[in-house]
Amino acid sequence: MKLLGEVRPAAEVLKQLLGPWQPETALVLGSGLASLTDSLTEARSLAFEELPDFPPAGVSGHSGRIWFGRLYDRPVIIFQGRYHYYEGYSAYQVAAPVRLAKELGCSNILLTNAAGGLASAFYPGHFMLVADHLNLVPDNPLRALSPPSFIDLCSLYRHDFYPELKRLLHDAGVVLHQGSLAWMCGPSYETPAEIRMLEMLGADAVSMSTIPEAIMAKSLGLEIVAISLIANAAAGKNSKPLHHDDVLSAGQSAADSFPILVSNLFTFWH
Repeated sequence: MKLLGEVRPAAEVLKQLLGPWQPETALVLGSGLASLTDSLTEARSLAFEELPDFPPAGVSGHSGRIWFGRLYDRPVIIFQGRYHYYEGYSAYQVAAPVRLAKELGCSNILLTNAAGGLASAFYPGHFMLVADHLNLVPDNPLRALSPPSFIDLCSLYRHDFYPELKRLLHDAGVVLHQGSLAWMCGPSYETPAEIRMLEMLGADAVSMSTIPEAIMAKSLGLEIVAISLIANAAAGKNSKPLHHDDVLSAGQSAADSFPILVSNLFTFWH
């Protein structure tokens, strides 16, 4: 695919549309989490495909719209959906929304996803603040860039506020864990043997997205927070077959708790 390469033409279209207004924070909403846009004020939006070189979103649960407005009094750009490696894009291409956010002047980004839970305490409807990751896909969004970008990923994700944020969310009835996220290619779900491997490697949850976006964001100097919605128990953790509809259902069930999480997060993250 030759789309999702240079993002400056798309950025120029948006700058003309937005005028002097500039977003501070970008958000990428994973499967089932699209309803956060209902909390926007002064909202306006357009479809991905209205921008040069941006194709429509191709996965159910990813509506493929870009929203602008104020979220809990913060100027934001929200990508309601994303592109995935399993759709045939490269890791560099799936990070196009991150590159676009940087072009528009964002200084930080919140990446979200629906994930399978590996840790025994993780149940559908819980959230996990990503503290680290395992890239198990043979690609990197910085591959083939010249000059090579040898960035340090030791402090990739902000999570220093976890104890206080967890306490506040607990009082509001929202469960937040902390852990490591594994990236697997998809679109097929992992096998029980692969899940056992991930557990041995230290993963607490597994997703088919987010990590290439985080690496690209780090290389561009953005500050990163990542949150996984635990949408299902990982393969082999129960007898029920995995299905994408269950992921979307978990997102609908989290429609009330996710805005509480984000609004509390914003009080710590400036």
